[in-house]
Amino acid sequence: MRSIQWKWWLLATPVAMVLLAALGFLMVRTLEMKIAESFKAPQIAERETRPAADYDFRYETLDGQTHRLSEQRGKVVFANFWGTWCIRCVAGMPTIQKLYDTLINDPAVVFVVASRLDTPATIRLYAKYGHYNLPFDTIEVSDIPAAMQFNQYPTTFISAKDGSLAETQVGGADWAAPSVSEAIRQPGAE
Repeated sequence: MRSIQWKWWLLATPVAMVLLAALGFLMVRTLEMKIAESFKAPQIAERETRPAADYDFRYETLDGQTHRLSEQRGKVVFANFWGTWCIRCVAGMPTIQKLYDTLINDPAVVFVVASRLDTPATIRLYAKYGHYNLPFDTIEVSDIPAAMQFNQYPTTFISAKDGSLAETQVGGADWAAPSVSEAIRQPGAE
């Protein structure tokens, strides 16, 4: 009789673990969807921009190429600081993908989607399973200028063509809203 009980536990334990993992995954996905539903489109308004020097930073592409934000002068830059470990970042990433898809053929717009604390391998895996083709990058905390240190993720900065900061969005937002792509393409973003 003991032999039958022992075999039952050997079978029940892995099944219970799989069920708990699936339940946990579903709970996280449900939370992500609820968070995403709470996002509003940011109100990108024409306003006085801030000097470019305070907002330059170094970042790396996933294949190890180092760049500076200042190299993108002459283009509008959508710079998003995020992480795979941040549930609000993960919940908002589909809207950033939609914005990117809308503007991908606009040579006057550049995306820098920079993760801190994630390795390139982790980001590649996240992109693969999330079906993202965004230009993901990595950034070191020490490379983020003091003026851009909000200690909240995600945080997004939109730089005008002259390199000055035109917009800051701390927290998640609905970047897929048509008003966002229109505002980025507007002459005010220049």
